[in-house]
Amino acid sequence: MRRAVLMIVLAACGATTGTRKVQGGGVAQREHRERIKPLAAKAFEAAMRAIRVGGPEASETARGRLRDAIKEDPALWEAWYDLGVLAFRDGDDDEAVDDFGKALAHNPGHTATLAARAEANRRTGHKRDARADYENALKAMDQEDPNRRDVAARLASLLRDAGDFDDAVEVLRNTVRVSGTNAKIYTELGQLYIAQKRLELAQLVLAKALEADAKDPAIYNAIAILALRQGRAQDAFGAFDRAAELDPSYLDARFNKAAVLLDAGDYARAKAELEVIVKKNADDYAALVALGVAHRGMGKKEYDQAAKVWERVVKEAPRRSSARADALWNLTLLKTDFMEDTAGGKADLERYLQDAPTDHAKRKDAENKCKEVKCR
Repeated sequence: MRRAVLMIVLAACGATTGTRKVQGGGVAQREHRERIKPLAAKAFEAAMRAIRVGGPEASETARGRLRDAIKEDPALWEAWYDLGVLAFRDGDDDEAVDDFGKALAHNPGHTATLAARAEANRRTGHKRDARADYENALKAMDQEDPNRRDVAARLASLLRDAGDFDDAVEVLRNTVRVSGTNAKIYTELGQLYIAQKRLELAQLVLAKALEADAKDPAIYNAIAILALRQGRAQDAFGAFDRAAELDPSYLDARFNKAAVLLDAGDYARAKAELEVIVKKNADDYAALVALGVAHRGMGKKEYDQAAKVWERVVKEAPRRSSARADALWNLTLLKTDFMEDTAGGKADLERYLQDAPTDHAKRKDAENKCKEVKCR
């Protein structure tokens, strides 16, 4: 029997430097397995058919049929992989990690699965596990594998986000040595130089990225970030817009542009950019949190809308996620500092202190706020 797995497009959270949309695997090699159980094959093909047909119930239908296939043949790794894809798309990263792990238990070293699990681990904040998966994927890849450079760029970006600049540069150098370079490698190197404040070098390598692929929106996003660091706001906005023109589904540029507008107090324009993002990706909780900030910045008439957006994030986002903590913190401030609802703000603050990650950026501020409003 010939089997395919779903095309996977992983949208990683945390969008300041070009990580909101990444390729995380692709269609796996089709294989022939002589002894697959007929009922498992039938259920798997039904799942693929549900995805091809589409519709509002497609994912849930496919998920049920994939589980039917696994009941008949637990070693059907493609079904575990596709369950991981569906879980990741639904924002259930812990489930995605588990499903990808089961796929790997039956098909060790499968590079697309390792890369996909790396993205899920990354989004849950399991950075060590993500790094290990990226590194194992690179070890398992042939030097000629066209995806090798993309996985290396993702690993380098993870290391950059953690401040491990030397390790990130080493990953890129090793990749260039054995596999050559491409636009993504140049772009990530540019981001590294920006992070290190080596702006002239960043400009040089981003120019090389454009020479390699002038239609990659991630390059223009990086160019915009460089322009901001150089104090050229208008050039930055032009580059952000160019990225969005090239690929409307590439959301980093819109998010970054919105962040600049929020910092500048231009809440109406920020709101417009963020509404485009959440229309395309209703589960982009970071964008929803920022949208709430835009609503709040537009004055009293928008306070209720800001609260509504943040309450949605609190309800839907994973309990320990940074986005949910951000939403609870913003609800606290909205109620205590803007709406004079101290009791409501205290309740949100207590939820924040109970659920927010211990290393969340606002943890110390929340503890001080708790003393101020006399939490129980």
